[in-house]
Amino acid sequence: MEALLKKIQNSGYDVTYLSGQDAISLWEEISKNVAETEREKALCLLISSEYLNHARLYEQSIQQLHHALQLISDDEDEHHIELQLSIKQSLCECYIATRQYALALAEYVLITKLAMQHYDLDSHASAIIGMGRLCEHFGDYNRAIRYYKKIDHIDHALSSRNVRLQYKLYKLGSYIRLQRYKAAQALLLECEELSILVNDKLLNGKVLLYKARLYRFKGKLTESLNVLSTISYTLGAISDNWFACACRIEQAYCMSHLNKPHLAIYLLDNAHHKVANFYHPKLKIDLYNAYSDLYTKSRQYQQALRYEKLAFECESELISLIPIAELGANQLRRLSQLDLQLKLILSEIENRELKETTETQRNAVAQLQQDVFTDPLTQMHNRRWLDSQLKDMLLHDTNFAFLIIDIDHFKSINDDYSHLVGDQAISRVSMEIRHYFNDEGQHWVRFGGEEFLVIIENKSLAEVNALAEQLRHNIAQTDWQHMLGDRQLTVSIGVTLHRVGENTQRTFNRADKALYRAKANGRNQVCYEE
Repeated sequence: MEALLKKIQNSGYDVTYLSGQDAISLWEEISKNVAETEREKALCLLISSEYLNHARLYEQSIQQLHHALQLISDDEDEHHIELQLSIKQSLCECYIATRQYALALAEYVLITKLAMQHYDLDSHASAIIGMGRLCEHFGDYNRAIRYYKKIDHIDHALSSRNVRLQYKLYKLGSYIRLQRYKAAQALLLECEELSILVNDKLLNGKVLLYKARLYRFKGKLTESLNVLSTISYTLGAISDNWFACACRIEQAYCMSHLNKPHLAIYLLDNAHHKVANFYHPKLKIDLYNAYSDLYTKSRQYQQALRYEKLAFECESELISLIPIAELGANQLRRLSQLDLQLKLILSEIENRELKETTETQRNAVAQLQQDVFTDPLTQMHNRRWLDSQLKDMLLHDTNFAFLIIDIDHFKSINDDYSHLVGDQAISRVSMEIRHYFNDEGQHWVRFGGEEFLVIIENKSLAEVNALAEQLRHNIAQTDWQHMLGDRQLTVSIGVTLHRVGENTQRTFNRADKALYRAKANGRNQVCYEE
């Protein structure tokens, strides 16, 4: 992506503020005139398909995604596989939007196989989430939970917090549908903690929506409405029709229980107007059931029956389209077999970490650092390098500290300015980190997305904390105007020292906990754990 971005800039194109048909046309032009490799052309098609989806031109988007897959399907390069998986995920969303559920399921199955072959746990989990969602569409929430539980044992190994939060939220929603409120309450607490570290307004909004729903089921209507009313204040505007409608339906139930039927009908009518503009059958069913419940309570049985019939028609359509038989025991058994394979892979990795690194192996690592241990976007070390470095440090009893650095509100940068600008921001922050931590015994890693890990050897906690604070200050004072306009970019940092005798995962978890506090306390700050 970085190479393509440079070519686009050198060619005089500005993709920052375009949207709609203008963006679609521009990316088609870039694909023809700027992109040189098959991968770059496929990237252009993937980005263009996102704009087509926003315009609800799903069939055109599907065609572009198929074309993108054809361009890179024969290449086994790691970056091409990663792009293939991203394209297939987008393809699944298009199939669901066009009610082609059998095709979506077939792609999810292919994704799980491809992801397992290339050790991509996040894509594997995302595909399982997709299968669970299909079960939810069918109304089989017990089966959906069985799918989501397939992710439980690899939860700790997922690198994407977004994926972790997604599957927990879908499982939470199924628990609520099944009225398993005790399990739902426990899972809600996990989601609330994780959401602090996730820069996704919609996911964070869903956490609050489910919190409000649980309050309502407990009869705490005032608390439920208070949570719903604070969503826009806490998170800002969330431009998602599903979420807006779901919130209105929830508010309508509260108003109905408070004997304010006119307000409830107003809220449902508002949601109905929005639902009419996009296809989401499950939301329509929820809306029609809410109308039916409200009119039944008001003893307007003819109106209640009308909406009950509409809900039944939507449910019948979904039942006829979703391949629920293919999501049954055979599919779950296949995933169980993949789980066994996954356990063997994880066990193999753990066993390798326990072996002492020989001098020959260390020499081999040094030779490979330039080509396989470097992140292409930031030129930082990657996680492969990190595994080797930590083994070496433990072997030699080196004292070290972890700094986890996370860009604040990064998801909104991608949303408001484009993924290309987001990549530029990541590159600029990484450059600041590399230039600042350039002494011997200081190492930096792009840990994932907008998150970085810095390892500092042989320093006290006070010294490390001071270094982290200076870096935070440097980034906050950087001029971001050419990239972000009037918006400023900041980072939050979690700091801790490695303790003698503990494994590095515990050290990382402690630094991650410090980062969690920095985010929870308002971001743009440094927190440490002793």
